[in-house]
Amino acid sequence: RARAPLASAGGVEEAEAVNGIAAGPETPETPAADDDGEEERSEEEIRDEEMMAQAIMMANSAGGERGSHGPYPRPICGAVLVSKDGKILGRGRSDYDGHAVEYALSDAGIEAVPLREWCVAWPTDRDFRRLIAESTLYVTLEPSVRGDGEERPSMASLVRTSGVPRLVVGCPDPVGGDAARGAASLHAAGVSVTMGVSGDECRRLVSGYAALAASPLQSEARRHRLRHGRPLGHLHCSVIDSDDAGAFVRNGNSFGKNFGGQHLSYRDFGTYEIAPPPESIWATVDDGGDELMEHEVDDFFVEGAFDGGDGGEESNLMMPWYESVDAVVATFPAPGNGPVDDPSVQARLKGLQWLCTHGRSLPAGVERVLVMDTTDLEDLPLTNDDPNLPPGVDVEAFWKADGRKASRVLLRHGDNAMAIAVAQAAAQAAESAAEASRLAQEAIESGNAERAAELALKCQDAALESNAFIRSEIQKTQDLKQRLVDLGVKVEMLKGSKPIDVMNHLGRRSGYDPVVWRAGC
Repeated sequence: RARAPLASAGGVEEAEAVNGIAAGPETPETPAADDDGEEERSEEEIRDEEMMAQAIMMANSAGGERGSHGPYPRPICGAVLVSKDGKILGRGRSDYDGHAVEYALSDAGIEAVPLREWCVAWPTDRDFRRLIAESTLYVTLEPSVRGDGEERPSMASLVRTSGVPRLVVGCPDPVGGDAARGAASLHAAGVSVTMGVSGDECRRLVSGYAALAASPLQSEARRHRLRHGRPLGHLHCSVIDSDDAGAFVRNGNSFGKNFGGQHLSYRDFGTYEIAPPPESIWATVDDGGDELMEHEVDDFFVEGAFDGGDGGEESNLMMPWYESVDAVVATFPAPGNGPVDDPSVQARLKGLQWLCTHGRSLPAGVERVLVMDTTDLEDLPLTNDDPNLPPGVDVEAFWKADGRKASRVLLRHGDNAMAIAVAQAAAQAAESAAEASRLAQEAIESGNAERAAELALKCQDAALESNAFIRSEIQKTQDLKQRLVDLGVKVEMLKGSKPIDVMNHLGRRSGYDPVVWRAGC
């Protein structure tokens, strides 16, 4: 069951048309009026507004949608779980690491673990279970039917699994096409749904997110992931090779159809455009010979860069704000793929340097991702006293990621000197073992038992030596991975080594829509 929003700024039509959630009074009778001619409200309506005010207060805590530890560019939400007699059992507020519904249930004593589906555990206390079976969950924003890839199922499915029988929603999901879908799925599952309580106030909570969700960048990114199963990627670099800096900032520099022997297309990765980053790290010269200062280029870039507009110089879809995407990706290139004039490890760490420095200004909900070969882990700086670390970089703060979404390292399979050495050692051991086995056979046939035994031991020693070397290298890699995990870093193995494999992983694992890939130049 549902009733119409008390304030009707856009939510009524969306709620009316979806799977039997009909706006309007619960009974056909006309509500009684008081002496002033105003309709009398039921006790349930009064309580719903009071408890929604508590949920709104939770959402506004710590600065709202753009406040400290906020989820932006994901939406803010406040939630309270209330017993039948009006006691608040749990409170929650969305942040960069989780949703308000998760936190409210956890605060009440219900633990939910995101697996393929939500795994929910209730306390054994019968009285508590009865409270939950008669409770109401108040949320400022409709629980979405969209999950976060394999990492986290949808919030609508969590509400359904929690056993809470009634849901009161402030405003519908502002994502185009998703409005009332979560409410409809819960209604179909037998949950009593009331939509639109304090709707205007709840819509104001997510006004920034609503504008972002309706932007060309986000709209196209959602369509792209729906079509291809991976994020819409934008490759950004700090290189200007255009004589017209204004035109460059508006349009970027596009790679040719064939770059590095590989065909680059919208279908393969996303948008292969080179566009300036939001920081100033270059200067150029205008047509008159005067130096074009760095801030002038930035002014071109930051003013209205993704507002859609009319196709003018301030409406370039190819240059989104870094803070409006789900993740910013940088690469620690393998040896030989860094700067041509500087083969050092430090020169190959430009991507990590950007994530550690400029990446600190990204919203807490934008993930910072480093892609690298597994075999290069031994060169990755984990502490600030590492000699490979570029000057002025606080890599320890990057790994800890206090107050923001955890940093992630994607490890791809790659070849370096150590990997080649391991392979060569295994091949040499196999060759030595084969030769020793052949000689041992000859010794046996000739009746020289002592020589046969000696060669058999030699064969065994070669195999053991090779095995010990390989085990040592594997253990070294595992130890380095564990050190990252102990620092709070998400470490994941990547199937494949190409950019398309990274994008497929981020789409499948995290459900990301738009992603910026920082070129290491």
